[in-house]
Amino acid sequence: MSLAGAPVAPTDFGPEYDSYVTDPLFGRRFTAVYASGTLVFVAWYLPHLYRSLRTGRIWQGWAIYENAPGYVGLETGEEEKSPLEKENLVSSQDAEAQSDALSSYPPTRPSGIPPRKTALLKAVADRFQLRVHPKLNLDVGQICVLIAYLTTLLVCVLYQAPLSTIPNRPAFLTLAQLPFVFVFASKASPVTFLLGRGYEKLNFIHKWAGRALLLTATIHGSMWIRYRIKNNEVSLLYHEEKELRGYGTYTLLCLIVLSSLKPVRRFAYDFFYALHIALVIGFLVAVNYHTPYAVPWVVPPVAFYAFDLLVRVIRMRFKDAYVEALDEQMTLIHIPDVSGGWIAGQHVRLRVFIGSRIFESHPLSICNAPPSITTLSSSNDDRIRSGGMMLAVKNCGDWSAGLNALARSELPEDWTYEPLLEEGVDGTSEEKKERRVGVMIDGPYGGSSVDFGQCENVLMISGGSGVTFTLGLLDDLVGRIVKERRNGVSGGGALMRTRRVRFVWCIKSYACILWFAKQFSTLSLLASDPSLQLQLSFKLFVTCPCTPRESEIPLIHNVEVTQTKVNIADVLSGFIDHLLLDGVGMGGSLGVTASGPESLTKAARNAVAGIRVAQVRSLGGVELHTEAYTL
Repeated sequence: MSLAGAPVAPTDFGPEYDSYVTDPLFGRRFTAVYASGTLVFVAWYLPHLYRSLRTGRIWQGWAIYENAPGYVGLETGEEEKSPLEKENLVSSQDAEAQSDALSSYPPTRPSGIPPRKTALLKAVADRFQLRVHPKLNLDVGQICVLIAYLTTLLVCVLYQAPLSTIPNRPAFLTLAQLPFVFVFASKASPVTFLLGRGYEKLNFIHKWAGRALLLTATIHGSMWIRYRIKNNEVSLLYHEEKELRGYGTYTLLCLIVLSSLKPVRRFAYDFFYALHIALVIGFLVAVNYHTPYAVPWVVPPVAFYAFDLLVRVIRMRFKDAYVEALDEQMTLIHIPDVSGGWIAGQHVRLRVFIGSRIFESHPLSICNAPPSITTLSSSNDDRIRSGGMMLAVKNCGDWSAGLNALARSELPEDWTYEPLLEEGVDGTSEEKKERRVGVMIDGPYGGSSVDFGQCENVLMISGGSGVTFTLGLLDDLVGRIVKERRNGVSGGGALMRTRRVRFVWCIKSYACILWFAKQFSTLSLLASDPSLQLQLSFKLFVTCPCTPRESEIPLIHNVEVTQTKVNIADVLSGFIDHLLLDGVGMGGSLGVTASGPESLTKAARNAVAGIRVAQVRSLGGVELHTEAYTL
């Protein structure tokens, strides 16, 4: 019998596509890619990490602590006099001696700043990567990171994937993103330490990765619905248990993303935070009910979150604090008997145990350096002079307004307190009262990514309550310089190199100057000592068209008050032109920091990006750190 007409199997017939073998492989590949990308940035940061290890700063800023013996503040090197008497001691001869000391100081290149060739390459890169997109509120560098992330994600989703018949690939990529989303959401993540950035600086990755997770989940769900409809299996969409669980999981994910949008966070943050935690827990449970393949991808997020909670519990401190209202807009919080555990520029999350808002915690920048460095005391009250931390709260919501009202309210008859005689900037004394409240401190977190003590020239710009960040940095700079150049005490590692500091503050009214006039006066008088070889100047911009009262303009050495709106680019270019014309200390680098509203920090980033490469080369490099006060 002839078999000539028998059918022959095609030779190009490939193996059947096994979604539950191939698609998890792409999930692991995506994990490997983003983990490798993170390691690249870690490797880039390793030199800075090494310098921090050498100087000892890497061991600072982990947890608040207190020492039994208490603290002894830095001596100012002069007898106790009123600020007015001290101001009169700053003579023109002292100013000339200070200028001569600065001009005779040879230019140096800080060990913490890259050499000129590296600084030149960095300047070229900064002209592009620092510029901020006006709509996305992201700079070009952040946008490039997100584009690389989304490109890798979409390639893994689409490459040789039969989405029209077996759309499981997007589901596995959704699961693969969970560890990435959680590791950048944690306040105590190891990644933030390895990258040298606070969690708030890396939070943009968490936000956009969460939105990308919703994208892949949407592709997965919509393609399955299309497949069911195309194959006349519509009834399964309403009765199949797996589909129903998928609807619930997807709904929770949509609520997580929608409730995390900026308008919700800005106008109802407490609602957002509580809802966010509840929805995330519900989503992790629901996705495990939807598919058993989720378990390996859910375990790492749970571990990250558990580690984050553990570290935060270890960091928590319960303290008594004294609340003082400077006026109806600003409240100071003095926390006594705190001996250290933070570095300048860090913040804590504070919870005040009073009233109906005991469950609210708010991030507040620390206004002073640690007691071993600071030139300021957290309060003039002898009860809390033995070390301490100073926080400032500007009225911008119900919580801050309630705290200010509490501090200004009359003390009840059974309230025990000691009168506080505080010396003003004009040398007079006035009695003040402070309320004692219980607080919980969570932190510290964040901090400056730049050690400005290694920059020969420093420009500090702040707007409104953003001064709380720059004031802490300024106190740290002056305190370290006093310890090293006057007292001969070195903190180890690289020496302090700062020679010029210009402090710029943008405020709405002259009355705001009084909030920190005493601190400014103390710091400016210390810096006027020729032995410190430090030039410190203040430039205040007042935006209101008003006439100041005499009491609203305190005596601060080397201060200039201008009634106009600030232009960050003009301030930066003016400072650079002054340095280039002066010609002293060139090659020692310029450090710029800006804190306050998002509009101010964006303007600062764009201004630094606009510095000409030739100027950057003459300056020896430019370092920038910004702190945006926004949700």
